[in-house]
Amino acid sequence: MNTEKLLIEIDKSFPFVKKPQGLELSFHKDDCPHCYYLRNDMEKYSEQIPKDGLRWLHNELSCLSSKGLLWVLPSLLRYCVQANDTYDGLETEFLIYHLSPDLKYQKDAIKQLSLFSKEQVGCLKMFLDWCKNHEHWSEYCCEEISRAIMFLEGVNA
Repeated sequence: MNTEKLLIEIDKSFPFVKKPQGLELSFHKDDCPHCYYLRNDMEKYSEQIPKDGLRWLHNELSCLSSKGLLWVLPSLLRYCVQANDTYDGLETEFLIYHLSPDLKYQKDAIKQLSLFSKEQVGCLKMFLDWCKNHEHWSEYCCEEISRAIMFLEGVNA
């Protein structure tokens, strides 16, 4: 999968959507301080999330609900592919990690993907295939990419 084709697939599969409001944004509702901070810190953003918002979110992806992840991924996937930042590519690295959950977190990850269509899950697989063939990510996150592809094969969208 080359970059140009992947961006076309991302455009088709992940159009920008309105940000979920309040508790709809976060995975946990009232009793999680991480989710509380996520809701507050993301308050200033609407449909598209700029680089500074994506940088803040890079290690908070597990705090997003399915609707929240559907709001974040249009911006995040485009950024990861277009910026192609391997020197300081935390956003790409942590997205790969997020898509390759350890066994004890797979149930939550499946719940996060529960509103995704087959096309969207397929697009995530294409992103991972792009990472697998990328000169940096294929070496740096080889095991995680393989684990993520296997995980997504088991997701029934």
